[in-house]
Amino acid sequence: MNILKKLPHSAVAIIAFGFIPGAEAKPIVLNSLRAVVNAEPITQSMVDAAVQTQVRVWLMGNKGMVSKAQATKEIREMEERALDDLIDRKLILTEFERLGGVIKNQYIDKAVARFVQDRFNGDRNKFAKELTESGMTIAQFREVQKDQIAVTALRSQNSGDNAVPNTPWEKKGKYDEIKGEFASEGKVQLRIMSIPKQTPESTFEQQEKLLKDLIAKLNSGSDFSSLATTHSADSFAAKGGYVGIIGRGTLNEGLTQAAYAIPPGQISSPLEDGPFWRILKVEKRVGQNSPSYDKLEDEVDKRLSIEKRQKALESWLLKLRRDANVSIYDK
Repeated sequence: MNILKKLPHSAVAIIAFGFIPGAEAKPIVLNSLRAVVNAEPITQSMVDAAVQTQVRVWLMGNKGMVSKAQATKEIREMEERALDDLIDRKLILTEFERLGGVIKNQYIDKAVARFVQDRFNGDRNKFAKELTESGMTIAQFREVQKDQIAVTALRSQNSGDNAVPNTPWEKKGKYDEIKGEFASEGKVQLRIMSIPKQTPESTFEQQEKLLKDLIAKLNSGSDFSSLATTHSADSFAAKGGYVGIIGRGTLNEGLTQAAYAIPPGQISSPLEDGPFWRILKVEKRVGQNSPSYDKLEDEVDKRLSIEKRQKALESWLLKLRRDANVSIYDK
């Protein structure tokens, strides 16, 4: 019988009671149960260990190739999906064993050699040094590769590669959905509001309060043009802040970058620009041209196929969970 349920994390925490002199003994969470898969527990320490291994391998494969911000984002995403990934991995590996699957050493050797070639240009000494610095042994690394081969094989087998070809109607719908991604930049139709940081009549603090009030009103739906006419201090104020349709060479670099980053119909956060705070509103983009359907047909077909394979894979993983005994506990 399938059991898929969520229980309060605190109800299944493995706890110990510590004693602090002069204070009441309080429960200290040492390691908590996160899930049970076919009677096998998954604890928080197991999740942490899985993430640590995943991060180590990922960093070995991407060190020096991505920015710190990209690495931080990737690692955060690994942490967020760690429990689900670990559950799916256990279920897939169990299914692989049930089907009698065996990964021969020669395939693990090839996987390791491919990693060394791709990441270290075949230099095994560099690979060994990086492996040592990561805190992993070659045996651990080979085990990771072995599991990954099994997981990849079953995921590929169940990802719907034999799905029905994409129909013309499906492709036309996907084209309409994505064509904007490939459109030329065009130009922005812009309004601007310029609020002085201080005036002969108002202090910095008073102007800052005015700015906050204006932002609150704009966020509540007040008319940009009316507020610009009343409060803006530039040559566009008389026209409700209307600047017109501008190209990239009209305003200074900072304002231009902001204007081209704002979605149509949206306003910017206050931008510091010398003695002013500027608030921009992009009314619309004009002059954008999308590639024809014929030019994007291959991309459309590829995306639809990827989506179908992903849906097939998700359905298979859901079936694995339904057929297994899985209990998940809130953290």
